[in-house]
Amino acid sequence: MPDKKSIKKSFIFQSTFEELEKLDKCLNSVKGYEELSEDKQYEIMLVLSEAVNNAMVHGNELDSSKRVTLDITTSPEGLTAEIYDEGAGFIPSELVHPLDQQAMLRDHGRGWFLMQHYSSSIEWDNAQKCLRISF
Repeated sequence: MPDKKSIKKSFIFQSTFEELEKLDKCLNSVKGYEELSEDKQYEIMLVLSEAVNNAMVHGNELDSSKRVTLDITTSPEGLTAEIYDEGAGFIPSELVHPLDQQAMLRDHGRGWFLMQHYSSSIEWDNAQKCLRISF
């Protein structure tokens, strides 16, 4: 449960690429986001656009009747995002590293790598079917 200094905002996206265009406006409505450096805002936008896109494509299989929920909590410690979709979940350890030889020429599969690089932490919570990312 968030403490009294934490602020949580929730956003709902239908599983269409057009919905992803709302993410920038959503982030700019989060208290404290506009105070971050331009570089940090870019990193957060990159990571969350990848996470929400993955939830739409892989979790919900671009079924526009299915939703992706993005919960953002800000606190003195930083920003945490939780992404929920209506899919079955996944096993991060089974993802192929994008720098492995068999993955080098694929046109997908770099998202998890990018999200790990630009976030402080990222974890899949299988019990809650939630991707949790901290900055």
